[in-house]
Amino acid sequence: MVIDDNQRFKKYPQIGYGEEGSIHRYNDKRAFKVFDFFEDREKLKNKFKKIEELARIKDKSFCFPQGLVGYLDLKKEGYFMELVKPMDKCSDFSKLDQLRDMKKRLEYLIMADRAIERIHKKGIIIGDIRDGNIMINKCGEVKFIDTDNYKYGDYDYDLIPTRSKKFEYTYGKEINGIDNDKFVFTMMALQYFIPGPIFWKHNEVDYYKEMVELLQVDAEVKEGLRLILSDALDKPYAYKVLKKINPEEIIISPDDVRRLERKY
Repeated sequence: MVIDDNQRFKKYPQIGYGEEGSIHRYNDKRAFKVFDFFEDREKLKNKFKKIEELARIKDKSFCFPQGLVGYLDLKKEGYFMELVKPMDKCSDFSKLDQLRDMKKRLEYLIMADRAIERIHKKGIIIGDIRDGNIMINKCGEVKFIDTDNYKYGDYDYDLIPTRSKKFEYTYGKEINGIDNDKFVFTMMALQYFIPGPIFWKHNEVDYYKEMVELLQVDAEVKEGLRLILSDALDKPYAYKVLKKINPEEIIISPDDVRRLERKY
């Protein structure tokens, strides 16, 4: 795909941005990302090699790169991918807790869980599972975006299994692999049903299992949550990472507690 950089922002509306560059709408079916902030051309060259590898992977739930983007001089500058048209009331997982229907929340979580399982079978590690990177389109389908950092095999990444920026808790660097992906997604999923700051006051696997059993939700929802967490928490990796939490360092104000008690 060739674009005119002088007309980029005028002709192609910007719909997002990140540390590496900006994302633009190309037409009704495609979007593209341009790496504006890469000064290291050698690093960018390696990035494009990975993008070309990822472009060969096909999965309906992942917006993988479909091809490269260049300016009129044909130099590689980015890539294009599927344009996700978001659902009006719940565009991505950051808004999932606004759905009053608990079964619907669980339905989307199970879609995402199955998509992660499929991609793991292809040997791909996601590494950066965040609520804003999991979208829901107008057809009610889950779509993972910002996929250009996915990788074959393990690698280092910040482990941030949290949904709420206000109560974000970072565990630090871990070797990122399948167990890590599953753990991060599971902890994120549980927070749609369990209050965030109270959630992080504990570092025992059994606590989270008990919290699920105490939830005042339909048996179908509870069983779905059991299935999601059983695949991630019943492993040595989960015990190891949870032990890194120091509950005493997580301060919850009385106002936060009252607000969460009213909400949940």
